[in-house]
Amino acid sequence: CALLSQRHAAGRGFVSAPSPSKSTRCLKVARNGVDKALRERITSVKKTGKLTDAMRMVAAAKVRRAQAGVEKARPFSEELSSMIKGLVKKLKNSGLEAELPMLRVPEKVTNIGILVVTSNRGLCGGYNTFAAKKLEARVASLNAQGIEPKILIVGKKGKNKVPARLKKLKYNITGDWFGMPDTITSKESSEIADALRNLFLSGEVDKVEVVYGKFYNLIKTMPQLRSILPLSPLGIEDPEDETFKLTTEDGKMKVEKEKVKSSKAKDLETDVIFDQPPETILNSMLPLYLNSQILSILYDAQASELSSRMTAMKAATDNAEELAKKLNLLYNKKRQAYITNEICEISAGAAALDETGDVEVGTDFDISETTDSIEADFLKEIEDGSIPDEPTGPDFPDFIEGIPA
Repeated sequence: CALLSQRHAAGRGFVSAPSPSKSTRCLKVARNGVDKALRERITSVKKTGKLTDAMRMVAAAKVRRAQAGVEKARPFSEELSSMIKGLVKKLKNSGLEAELPMLRVPEKVTNIGILVVTSNRGLCGGYNTFAAKKLEARVASLNAQGIEPKILIVGKKGKNKVPARLKKLKYNITGDWFGMPDTITSKESSEIADALRNLFLSGEVDKVEVVYGKFYNLIKTMPQLRSILPLSPLGIEDPEDETFKLTTEDGKMKVEKEKVKSSKAKDLETDVIFDQPPETILNSMLPLYLNSQILSILYDAQASELSSRMTAMKAATDNAEELAKKLNLLYNKKRQAYITNEICEISAGAAALDETGDVEVGTDFDISETTDSIEADFLKEIEDGSIPDEPTGPDFPDFIEGIPA
């Protein structure tokens, strides 16, 4: 009975569905038959591509924020420029430059202060490197003239970039350092403007320049060198002043730029009476104008930084997608080679059995047969003695001899 039950179970296992262990093993061979590290690397590259694409979209949203800040600051700057021009026009040929220190042009420039604007974070392509290169070229030019400039830095990256870039040049870094804010307000621009104005009015420098990234479009930013002190009473506005607007066209981002017309001098009545001397009024308005210029420069530099980050993240996303495709192709080739090798081994084993003259025992099973019909035939063969007590087959005695007792 025990033998019958064992053979009955063997018969059921042979004709029933594949056992779970065999099914699991087949799936494991198909999935994990190749390098596991390669699959993990493909997953990692795809996740990195998603991350860089998200950073690109965040940078685009911040560009719109910078755009909104420029639009909000524009009316005040235009009105202030118009009023200053009106006062200068009213007091023309009155020796105004001699009365206002911020308008006084020195006879000879012996000391120069340079404000360099960088970012607080990396992953923005060559934005900070280009600004450092522009600063290096300007400092080298001043050293050739015997001038050691004083440098003020905006942005954490500049604290490391500037000393490393200018290690062979002569310069002085002031104790003032300013962070590049994520959300630019007049408070930050006022702090920077006050530091520059104090440096200029104290006589430590005769001229103040600024190095920053000028925004042209989403794929082009150029480092710009610009003089901001002393101010010019006649050309008070920047001749290249313009506004930008980030829009979309056919699902792609684009920038619309608009040249800003020069503000006209405000017409003042001929019999206007000033409550305070005109030079006192202008002396209080010029710091406000300097503050508005610094604010405009910070917005421009932030737009340049964000556009550089968008470009860098777009390139990183494209590279991640391309690398994932190449790794997937390599993975599929390895998997195909592994499966082909398995098939070759199975075919070689079958061919080896054919060469030894293996003889099939018993009749072939029919797909239409059921468990009950097979069980009945099996029991009948046992009863009539058609099945031998011991297994027989090619070379079976030799196999038995090799088994230890």
